[in-house]
Amino acid sequence: MTHPAPDADLQDALSRLEASSQRQLELVRRVVALTAERDKLAARVRQQDEELGASHKVLVAAKRHLMVSEAARVAQWEWDMTGGKVLLGRRWDQMIGEVVEDRRWELGALEARVHPDDLPTVRQALKDALSGKSDRYIAEHRVSTAHGWIWIESIGMVTERDAEGKPLRLTGFNSDVTARRTMHAEIEQARAQAEASNRAKSEFLANMSHEVRTPLNAVMGLTRLLHQSPLNEEQRQHLELIDTAATSLLALLNDVLDLSKIEAGKLVFEQVRFDVGRWVREAVALHRPAAAKKGLKVEVEIADGVPWKVAGDPGRLRQVISNLVSNAVKFTDFGRISVTARMAPNQSELRRDQLRLLFTVRDTGIGVPEDKQAHIFEAFTQADASITRRYGGTGLGLAICARLVSMMGGALHLLSRPGEGSTFRFTAVFEQAADEMSVLTEPAPLEAVTLQGLHVLVAEDHAVNELLMRKLLTQMGCTFHVARNGEEALRCWTGERFDLVLMDVQMPVLSGLDAVARMRALEAAEPGRGHTPVVALTAHAMAGDRERCLAAGMDSYVSKPVSPALLAQAIQEARAARRAPDSGWEPAGPDDVDDLFGAVMESTPVDMRQLVRTLGGDLEMVREIAVAMRSDMEVRRVAIEKALAERDAAAGKEQVHALKGALASICAQPAAQLAKRLESAWREGGDWETVQVAADLLAREVARVDAALAQVAEG
Repeated sequence: MTHPAPDADLQDALSRLEASSQRQLELVRRVVALTAERDKLAARVRQQDEELGASHKVLVAAKRHLMVSEAARVAQWEWDMTGGKVLLGRRWDQMIGEVVEDRRWELGALEARVHPDDLPTVRQALKDALSGKSDRYIAEHRVSTAHGWIWIESIGMVTERDAEGKPLRLTGFNSDVTARRTMHAEIEQARAQAEASNRAKSEFLANMSHEVRTPLNAVMGLTRLLHQSPLNEEQRQHLELIDTAATSLLALLNDVLDLSKIEAGKLVFEQVRFDVGRWVREAVALHRPAAAKKGLKVEVEIADGVPWKVAGDPGRLRQVISNLVSNAVKFTDFGRISVTARMAPNQSELRRDQLRLLFTVRDTGIGVPEDKQAHIFEAFTQADASITRRYGGTGLGLAICARLVSMMGGALHLLSRPGEGSTFRFTAVFEQAADEMSVLTEPAPLEAVTLQGLHVLVAEDHAVNELLMRKLLTQMGCTFHVARNGEEALRCWTGERFDLVLMDVQMPVLSGLDAVARMRALEAAEPGRGHTPVVALTAHAMAGDRERCLAAGMDSYVSKPVSPALLAQAIQEARAARRAPDSGWEPAGPDDVDDLFGAVMESTPVDMRQLVRTLGGDLEMVREIAVAMRSDMEVRRVAIEKALAERDAAAGKEQVHALKGALASICAQPAAQLAKRLESAWREGGDWETVQVAADLLAREVARVDAALAQVAEG
């Protein structure tokens, strides 16, 4: 018996051991591979779980969005541009009033429902959204429904694009805006009706003003003429009652027109320099006789700090003060009335060239109950119904005052206790007056106006007003010819030379505006005729009437009833604005002025006689002013030309405004008027061509002024 060798057994064991190791290694590899596969599966499961969660959130959000859309009553839509169909929500069925089974619409079928007039707008909006020109699609258009046309607002945006940026999907919603469009249409119709009503009111007020002022002019004018005739005491009292009643009627008419202008935003404020203290005192002086009859003491105090010259609208300031003082006199039976003017304590929120003044009117009258004070500044409101019966009035005065004060940059306040009196306080903002501006004074009285020898054409179709004009002109020392319609006036003017025309605006056959327009056309065609000054006499007093008269070629304007002083002032303004030197009339003056300035007088760019009178006959002072004015005009000329070149309206207005005041102060009225026109063209935002024409006219007239002043300075 033989036994295997030990080496063979060892080798066999090693082989088996190696095979076992290989099997174990393979098992490990399989375990690792299975583990990796398991991890992949787990990751995929987690990813799918996250995707399911996100999808659930999107689904929840979509449901919420759908609920919101339903609540907002909008119809969602989505245009799949690859398939060409538009998916519309259920709300769309309700909008068009039809039951639609297939909610996927062809684009053409939807376009067929769009109103033909709106289709171009829809297509353009869609084109802009798809091209990227607009970030969204917005179109408001009409859609055909089972019940007619409705308006919808369609809003959407591109929600999907391909890799090249080409739009694939457009999503949005439609909402029914028919009610909104109907409301807007009704609002627009109401606005149009309101504007038509306002125009009708303005036309009514204009006609009422004309119809009332025409007979009122005759009543007041003839009353004043009768006052100059021999009268017994009873007759004089009757005339005073007539004049008082007519004046009250005129005040009421003016209040109604002022309120209408304020409500229409057409009340124009002047900007001139004036003496505050003087205008306040004169406003109060108008009511001193009435106060004296009741035994009331009237006091006026102008504080030391109030500048004597400011720039603003003195007429509107006087209107407010006069109304407050008139009320104080009316409602005060005993005691006193005091009026004060001082610098307001609060000077904040103003420009450097502005200042705020405080005015106070205090009385010891009946007072105003506290529960009525909040409404006393409303139109047509009185503190008590019995007030109207006892004291009269319409309740317009304080309403107008409050609005005028507001337009002057201030506020009107009342402090009052029944039985103790009332205190009205108001502030107003003014500009600090430039030194170049002339101080505005009151219209000169009739006695101070020298019109002796003027030959006047009166165009007036009303017999009583004609008589009044005859009397006034006779008192002024004028000769006259009367025409009773515009055509007759034009014929008279063509065949005879007149120094002045008083033209009624509203006349038969040919209106005053048309007659003057033809006169100016004839003057332009025949330069040798010169320029005839024309004063508009009209019962119209609405906003814009004065501007229309001046635009037609008239030189000044006065509304009826015409007082002698206002007529004289209007005649002076018209003659000062004349553009021809050969009118045949010059103010009387001392002989030495003729000797020194005779050559200058012929051209009349400067009223040298008036300038000499203003300076008290100091001829040396006249020469000094001539030298200074020439220097100032040159500086202004350069500055205005620069403003024109740079189209700097603010700088131009500032220079022209200063030049206007300086020209007026040296009695160069034609140039001052042209400066005023240029300033108005700039202020009203006129086109630059109009501004340039006005500037050229002013430059030529300033050159004439400079030539006249040169003769004076070198004389």
